[in-house]
Amino acid sequence: MKNYNLSRLFVLVCLIVLPTVSEAAIDEKMLKQAKLELVWQNAISLNAKEQVQRINVLGDNLYIFTNTNYLFCLDRNTGKPVFGISAAEAGLPVFEPTVYKNTAYIVAADKLIAMGLEQGAELHSKKIPFIVSSSAAVNSTYFYFAGKDHLLHACDPKGLREVFVASSSSKSDITSILATEDEVFFTTQGGNVLCMTAGMPRKIWQYDAVGEITAGLVKNGDWIYASGKDTNLYKLNAENGDLAWKFRSGSVLTQSARATEKVVYQYAPLKGLFAVDANSGKQMWLLPEAVDLLAQDSNTAYIINRDKTCTVMDNKEAKKIYTINFASITKFGVNTSDSKMYIMEGKNISCIRPIKK
Repeated sequence: MKNYNLSRLFVLVCLIVLPTVSEAAIDEKMLKQAKLELVWQNAISLNAKEQVQRINVLGDNLYIFTNTNYLFCLDRNTGKPVFGISAAEAGLPVFEPTVYKNTAYIVAADKLIAMGLEQGAELHSKKIPFIVSSSAAVNSTYFYFAGKDHLLHACDPKGLREVFVASSSSKSDITSILATEDEVFFTTQGGNVLCMTAGMPRKIWQYDAVGEITAGLVKNGDWIYASGKDTNLYKLNAENGDLAWKFRSGSVLTQSARATEKVVYQYAPLKGLFAVDANSGKQMWLLPEAVDLLAQDSNTAYIINRDKTCTVMDNKEAKKIYTINFASITKFGVNTSDSKMYIMEGKNISCIRPIKK
C-alpha cells in the first residue's frame, strides 16, 4: 500500500518547477488583472470516477479528501506532496485531521491513524474501542473522542486505553471537541458549551445555548466561537465561559464560524455570509450570494459565491471592490491564517495570493 500511495503522490505536477502545463486551471493574465498571482499549481492523480470532496487547510498543509476516502496531504506553501493514504474503504466515515506536534491524527472508520508530517509516512494505526462521531482532540497527555454513547472518552496515547469519561448535564450527543494542554472544550446537541480540565473530568464552566450546537467549535486566541441552531453565533471567554457577545443571524447555523483576529465570518443558510466585528459583535456586512471565506489580506476579504465568482470586500469600508470569475471552480479551501487561496478545478489545485506592492 505504501508504494501505491507514493506513486499517486508523485504524479503531481508542480508549476513552481514547470511553469506551464496543458491542463492549467488558472489563467495568469486574468489573475494579474484581479491583482492576484499564482504561487503554485498541481495536477492531482485521481482515479476514474474519483472526485475531491473537501479540502481542509490546517497549519502548513492542505488535506484533500476524495470520495474513495483517499487523502492527499500537500505542503500548502510549496504544493509539494507530504503523504498520501487510503484512509478507509469508500463510504465509511473519515473526519477532518487533528494536527499536533508534526503529526496528523485521522479518525477513519474505527481506527485512529497517525501520519508523520516530517516523515511523510504512517507512524501507527490503532483501533478505537468505541464508535466515534467527530474528529479527535489531542494534547500531550490524552486523546479525546466524542462517542456515540453521549460520552467524551479520554484515552492514553499508547494503546487508546480509556482513562476517564465525561458528559454534559443534558446527556446529549457530543458534537465537537477542542483541546489545549490545560483544558478541553466540547459542544453538545443539547446546546451546551463546556470546558473541563484536561487531566480529569472536572468542569470549569458551562454555557447553555437555546438550541443544538452541531457545528464545530472554533478557538481564536482567548475566545471560543460556537454557531448554534438557535440562529446565534456566540463568542465566549475561553477562561471563564462569559458571553462576550451574541450575534443573531436569523437562520439556523450548521457551519462553523471562520474566525480571524478582527473579523468573524459566518455563513447562514437563506441569508448569506455575514462579516461580524470580532470585538463588538456588530454586523459589518452581509453578502446574500456568498457561501464562504477563501482568505483575508489585512482589511481585504476574498469571498466565494454560489455562482463561483469571488467577491473582493473592503472590510473597513464594508463595500465591494471588484469581482473575479472562478467559473470552473469545483472545490476550495478556507484559510483564516493568511492571504493564500486554494481553489480546485477538476484535477488541478492552485494556490493564489494578492500581489504585494
